[in-house]
Amino acid sequence: MDMLAAYVASKPWVLRPNIVLVEGTTDEALFQRADELSIQAGGTLLGNELSIVAAGQRDRGGTFGVARELITLRSMVPLVLDRQGRPAYRVIGLVDNDHAGRQIIKDVLKLDRAAAEFRDIVAMRPVSLNFASRFPADRKRESELANGPYRTLDWEIEDAVSARVIRLFEQRHSNLKPRKVRAADKTHHEFSKDGKTAFHRVAQAEATLDDLKEVVSIVAMIKAVMGLR
Repeated sequence: MDMLAAYVASKPWVLRPNIVLVEGTTDEALFQRADELSIQAGGTLLGNELSIVAAGQRDRGGTFGVARELITLRSMVPLVLDRQGRPAYRVIGLVDNDHAGRQIIKDVLKLDRAAAEFRDIVAMRPVSLNFASRFPADRKRESELANGPYRTLDWEIEDAVSARVIRLFEQRHSNLKPRKVRAADKTHHEFSKDGKTAFHRVAQAEATLDDLKEVVSIVAMIKAVMGLR
């Protein structure tokens, strides 16, 4: 067992050649649900090449958890090579596009001068692109252009779930309705802690693959960033 595999074995993670670190367990669970629904529909979302894992639970997760685990794993990646002498693993961080997420991207780039946004860490955005370019600067420009109408809008994984599931949640939990912020045709939902927990329960139980199509688009964007097609 190589050193990175040994480290991953100490975590509740699935080891695959491409690892995506997300902020929390509800993020991870929603991606897993999209994967399960894709398999049921006869498709493949994560497959055997891609693993999306929570950086930690509670105060061990969040943006600081993503930064901590990303820097730790990236320090091991150059030391574990495949038979062709190339790194056997690829690791990136995926964060919310809110103040904390935008700040942690800046912090990671300061701490790890070899890291680049849109290659090693990226924030979710209302429009997820299947980037054609392999250059981070080109990807950043492309994303900023596509997301121009939403540049002032925060964006989290819950915003990628369909309006149908949001309405269903609000019908069942009228006392936990999120605060809504709209820009152009997109809406960001600001949940309370209890509201977010309850929303994810509804999403896990009720969401169809069509309800999670924007979650699937985020995975497609991740694959483009990681060079997976």
